[in-house]
Amino acid sequence: MLGDEPITRAYDLNAQYWISVIRKGIDPYQTQITDPALLDAIGRVADLDVLDAGCGEGYLSRRLAESGAASVTGVDTCRAFIEAATQMSTPRCRFLHADVADIPLADDTVDLVVANRLPHGLSEAGARYHEFARVLRPHGRMILVGQHPCFYRSRSERTTAIPVEDYFTGRIVEQHFDVASQISPAASVQKLYSLEQYISMITAAGFVITGIREPHPSTEQLQEDPQWRTRFQRPLFLLIETRLD
Repeated sequence: MLGDEPITRAYDLNAQYWISVIRKGIDPYQTQITDPALLDAIGRVADLDVLDAGCGEGYLSRRLAESGAASVTGVDTCRAFIEAATQMSTPRCRFLHADVADIPLADDTVDLVVANRLPHGLSEAGARYHEFARVLRPHGRMILVGQHPCFYRSRSERTTAIPVEDYFTGRIVEQHFDVASQISPAASVQKLYSLEQYISMITAAGFVITGIREPHPSTEQLQEDPQWRTRFQRPLFLLIETRLD
């Protein structure tokens, strides 16, 4: 099994669930919060070679290819995701069943690495960033968006504070996802590191941080859909923009 076994196993069990959620477009956190922020950070992709690390069923890869990327390579440890992505592949996209810490690409082959809500590794969590640096061309960019290390908790824990010792030593979050009242078959497994640890892993691989965003509902979204005030009571996501030094 590729990657960290508990994480990969959970995605294997939840694969059809996530494929359905993504292709129906029913996750408002993705469609209304993280995707707009991520696409804005990515910007123009015309003529770029892109790595979609943790590509899932391939929706972002397809969108970047349709936006003019020269090539998009999607990588994921979940075989069912790769099979689904390949079945819907568009020109200039290819999908590889591989670990993001051991990518089957030559050195200096991509201009941009995107990791879209890719779970952190349970062990050797920093290895992926060195691998991203290896496949990037000089001064290439890496953009990461995922759960906020300071504030994200499982739904059952969101009314309590994070014990400081858990925050600094890293904490495991296991939960079934509930999207549009559809419950995932298996609990996901994620490890969240402190902000200091997270940033240190990135910079140790040779990246310079060029921007930080915390995707959240806009004033207009809060006015148009009051449910965001209950859905989003604390920062849930962190987006980091980097450049290879």
